[in-house]
Amino acid sequence: MDGQNGNFQVTLHKTPRYIDTDKCTACGDCVDVCPVTRPSEYDTELVNRKAVYKPYAQAIPGAFAIEKIDTAPCRVACPANLNVQGYVAMVKMGKYREAVEIIMQDLPFPGILGRICPHRCEKSCRRLELDEAISIRELKRVAADHVDLSDIPVPEITSRNEKVAIIGSGPAGLTAAYFLALDGYQVSVYESMPEAGGMMRYGIPEHRLPRTVLDAEIENLKRYGIQINTHTVIGRDITIEELREHGNSAIFLAIGAWKGLKLRIPGEETSHGVSDVTAFLREVHLGNLKKLDGKIVVIGGGHSALDAARVALRLGAGEAHILYRRSRTEMLAEPEEVEETEKERVKIHFLAAPISISSENE
Repeated sequence: MDGQNGNFQVTLHKTPRYIDTDKCTACGDCVDVCPVTRPSEYDTELVNRKAVYKPYAQAIPGAFAIEKIDTAPCRVACPANLNVQGYVAMVKMGKYREAVEIIMQDLPFPGILGRICPHRCEKSCRRLELDEAISIRELKRVAADHVDLSDIPVPEITSRNEKVAIIGSGPAGLTAAYFLALDGYQVSVYESMPEAGGMMRYGIPEHRLPRTVLDAEIENLKRYGIQINTHTVIGRDITIEELREHGNSAIFLAIGAWKGLKLRIPGEETSHGVSDVTAFLREVHLGNLKKLDGKIVVIGGGHSALDAARVALRLGAGEAHILYRRSRTEMLAEPEEVEETEKERVKIHFLAAPISISSENE
């Protein structure tokens, strides 16, 4: 309060309601479906109320309010900024469709991410302060596995005249296509490989990401009007200039990272049977490599290294070894994935790095 007698200026600080008081009829239906409980200040916190509530019975105006304290740390940790607490609460109530609808506000692949997401959100879960983190990724999978995406209606979309071309059908390209389509753009995706999916299809093995799940979620995108053109190589089958001539107002390059890293050690380029993991997994998923014999050695400690070792055993390799230059706790792969890999008889050698590669009897 500022001013003097007869001339005061008062500033009122109001807590936001997050509910439009002009539309709220105070019917209380929102309270019945709200999954979050909070201590009731009006009752000196002796009883609980819902997060959507009336401050007290005689409150004027009579509209309800929603208590929002802060952004959940799990959501802050999520690169896609998923409404984690929202869909987790829906799964708790058995409302799987509602959970998937919440997830698809921020990304189009609930079933895929429910299996392969690195789930860094769980490392920020406040439940860790009590015992252990909520299994956020698995709850996403539970929701997705209970819902047929074709049963979720496509929202009403206001069409635009503008066209957008997307080069590459990996997670970046298809996600961009999804949100552009929701915004009304005419979207065409161009993919050089035989099938869409990018690294989701040609870099992640089927034992981690079943192709039925991948195919279903890519097929669902076509319901939004997205056209996916496979076997189309930019520069060979169509050029950037031609895409512009076809009326595309924008072109999004989502070509991915298909080249593996080099070790830069002697014998890497000249020895037989040496391949980077990206090329190895691609050849397997294209069906060009169907069998392996003898021992294989994988250098590295990330997801792809473990994938390669487990795939090699499935192709018939007698032994699979992983060389990792750091310790177990420093591995980039998730601990549960490392444990599963070891259960499949993959031998992991820590604090070991190659200095050269030599071949015999070539």
